[in-house]
Formats: sequence, structure tokens, C-alpha cells
Amino acid sequence: MDEVKEGYTTRKIRVMTYEVDFAGVVSNQVYHRWLEDLRMDLLCKYMDMRELMKAGAVPVLAHTEIDFKRPLKLLDDVEGAVWVDELYGPKWSLSAEFRKDGVVCAKAKQWGLFVDPSTFRPVDAPQVLPRVMPH
Repeated sequence: MDEVKEGYTTRKIRVMTYEVDFAGVVSNQVYHRWLEDLRMDLLCKYMDMRELMKAGAVPVLAHTEIDFKRPLKLLDDVEGAVWVDELYGPKWSLSAEFRKDGVVCAKAKQWGLFVDPSTFRPVDAPQVLPRVMPH
């Protein structure tokens, strides 16, 4: 994790050989893994994931949208950023951007909720997570 502000996390990423497709650009599926890494960085800033699971509230991803603006290629240095847009009751939404040289190459939005891992029923988000997030 490279930089963390209140409710906002960034990560430096270098595009590797196993992340590019036959056209030589980052495969669409790689962005989902990068989003998972950013989401975990953000969650781990506020809590230990083992403790979160013991407390009976785990985040579940329900929907992801990604808008691809510009291609990223092998060995590009990318900055990924994620922040919480909404957090109320069990529901959450995140926004993310991937930039190269300050230019947005992809934007993403994710929606989900917190559930009890034993019942998979919705539960309120843990109180340790900030409720208002800056962009």
C-alpha cells in the first residue's frame, strides 16, 4: 500500500507480462484483480480482516462497472486509487481510477453489501469504517 488518506487509498502498479492480452494491452479481467487489491488495502486500513470475519460482517461484491478510456501496456507504471462513495446500513459503493502519467485510463464503480458469513444475511457495516469519504 503506497498512500492512504481517510477513506481514500492509492497503490502503485507496474503492468506485468502475465497481465497483457494477445493485443499487448492489459486484459480486462486484470482490472478486477487490481480493484480487489485496492479494496483490501482500504478495508485493512480500518480493521484486521480476521477480526471482521469473527465479528460476523464480511463485504460481498454485487456489481462492477469499468469504463476503459485508454489502453495500458506492458511495463506501464499505473496509479490505482479507490474511495468509498456510499456506506449506509449493509450497503456500500466504491469508485476507483487507474491513471498513467496523471491521465485516467480506466474508471470503475463497485456496489456491494456486508453479510454475516454464517448466514449470508445482510448486516450493518462495521462502525470502524468511516461514514463520509472525501474524493
